[in-house]
Amino acid sequence: MITIGEMQISGMLTMIMLSAMLATCIPNRSTHRSSFTRARWMMAAGTGLIAVQFLLQHIFGFRQMGVTQAVCCNLVFFTPASLLCSMAILYVQRQGRIDRQQWLSAIGLCALAPIILIGVVLMDGVPIAEESPMLRMAEYVGTVLYVMMQSYIFKHQYTTYKLLQQAVDEYYDRSRRDLFGWMGWSMKTMAVLAFFVPVVIFMQGAPLVLFSIAYFFAIAYSTISLYSYGISEDITRVEEASNLSPSPSPEGEGSINPVVTEAVERWKASEAYREHNLTLAIVARQMGVPQRQLQEWLRQSEYGKLAGLVTTLRIDEAKRVLKEHPEWSTESVADYCGFSSREYFHRTFRQAIGTTPANYI
Repeated sequence: MITIGEMQISGMLTMIMLSAMLATCIPNRSTHRSSFTRARWMMAAGTGLIAVQFLLQHIFGFRQMGVTQAVCCNLVFFTPASLLCSMAILYVQRQGRIDRQQWLSAIGLCALAPIILIGVVLMDGVPIAEESPMLRMAEYVGTVLYVMMQSYIFKHQYTTYKLLQQAVDEYYDRSRRDLFGWMGWSMKTMAVLAFFVPVVIFMQGAPLVLFSIAYFFAIAYSTISLYSYGISEDITRVEEASNLSPSPSPEGEGSINPVVTEAVERWKASEAYREHNLTLAIVARQMGVPQRQLQEWLRQSEYGKLAGLVTTLRIDEAKRVLKEHPEWSTESVADYCGFSSREYFHRTFRQAIGTTPANYI
């Protein structure tokens, strides 16, 4: 069984490495995106605070003194660290566009816990090395404030995440949630762990060790994922999709635009849907119509979104090709019809037709 001291040292060293990775190892291209630059510094500050917490726990032996002293140290450092890590994810989701009210509300909930705890330590008169009923009561209040803070941030993270899903689903010719799937795992894991804090944080032994390991890996996963996302092209692809607002345009709402309908029919006849990696911007340019008008037309049509239109046309084309060219391989049919891979073609064809391409004839 891993000892408390070993866990503290391992956690401290890992958090230091994560902070250093975020602070110094980012390629130059990421510095041109101000929202990600600020988010990575927030995440670096959060992991740095966790490292300081592990260091203090190890030096002063709060865990060996008793639960009250260890919990006080945890809450004083974990609360602002969780705020910084969670807000870093929200900052990236919203490309830096966070309302001042949201910042103030989250910071207010975060600041109350350390203020109450430090105030009680200074006013209680009981040495930190001894058990204090008043400090324990303050810690219960601090854990509630911690859960409230995480719940508040999670609500905004989840709302933004759903908007990103809608924007990406409508922008690309196939499902591309893989571009930002880490956000969902990170924010949900942090929210779930937050609800265990009021109970687990006052325990000792195996429950505390298991919770600490889970929290440790959640922070590490979020940090590494944020780093990987920021230096990849995924962040550009998601922002490209989300910059086209998912809210419907009032103009022409409720009726199919005949101009766009004609443009869509011409585009179908040109077989441009067989091109790979189409986006709403590319298709709108090919059709000669504004993106927002095409987006609204798709919403009101039977297709719902670009992927619905393109997939329907590609499946119809694949059915024709399979009948006329049974000697073609599945890879050749997939490439000819515009599918990005054999696996994606196989899965999509089976969902639409109910059988595999090989069995279709």
